[in-house]
Amino acid sequence: MRIPRFYLPATYQTGKTLELNKQQVHHAVTVLRLKNNRQVEVFDGKGKQARAKLIVDGRRSASIVIEDVSSPQTESPLNTILCQAISKGDRMDYTIQKCVELGITNIQPLITENCDIHLDDKKLQKKQQQWQQIAIAACEQANRNTIPIILPYQDYQNWLKEQSQLQGFVLNPDATIGLNEVNHSLKNKPLHLLIGAEGGLTTKEVEQAITIGLTEIKLGNRILRTETAGVAVLSALQLLWGDF
Repeated sequence: MRIPRFYLPATYQTGKTLELNKQQVHHAVTVLRLKNNRQVEVFDGKGKQARAKLIVDGRRSASIVIEDVSSPQTESPLNTILCQAISKGDRMDYTIQKCVELGITNIQPLITENCDIHLDDKKLQKKQQQWQQIAIAACEQANRNTIPIILPYQDYQNWLKEQSQLQGFVLNPDATIGLNEVNHSLKNKPLHLLIGAEGGLTTKEVEQAITIGLTEIKLGNRILRTETAGVAVLSALQLLWGDF
C-alpha cells in the first residue's frame, strides 16, 4: 500500500510533533480518510524526508510525530531547466506536472512572440503561485524530496539579455539533428530546454537562442504540441543520460 506523502517544510527530528495545515488536514482526513496512528511520509522540499505517525485530533486538526529521518537519493542525476513559453489553459499545468514527475530541476516560464495569453502582471504572478503548488503536488506523488522552483515569468527578450552562454537545446521542427547526434559531454552540465508556445518559436527567437549557446534539435519528423514537447525531450534525456 502506498504511503501518503505531505510537503511539510520544517526541521525534522525524531520524536518531534509538527502540525498539518488546514488543506493537508482536509486531504488526509476527509479525502484520503486516514485514521489515527496511520503511517505517513513528509518531506521538507530540500532533500529530506521523514517517516511519521499521523495524529488525528478531529476533522479540522491533525499533526504528525516524526519517527525516522532520512535523505534518500530520488533526484535525477541531470540538472535540467525547462524554459517554457507560457501556453493557454491547462496545457502549462500539464507540462509542469509531468516535467516535475520526470525530474526537472527548475522551470522558467517565458513570454515569447507567439504566446497567446491575455493576463496582466497580477494574474501572471497568481499563475506562478498556482504552478508552484502543482510542482509540490507532483513531488508528493513522484516521491521527490526536492521541489523544483517555478521562477518568475519573463519576457523572452529580457530573459535573453540576462544570459551569457548556456548549454542545452532549443526545440525546432526545422532542425537537422536529433538528440542522438549531440555531444554527450553536455550531460555533465546544467541543460536548458527551450520550448515555444502553441505557435512555436519564431525564426528570430531560435537564432537568438543559438547565439547564447543552445543547440537546435528536432524530436523526430513530427511536430509535437507544446505541452508534449517538454515531456518528450525530458524523457529522452533521462533515457540517454539520466536514471531511466
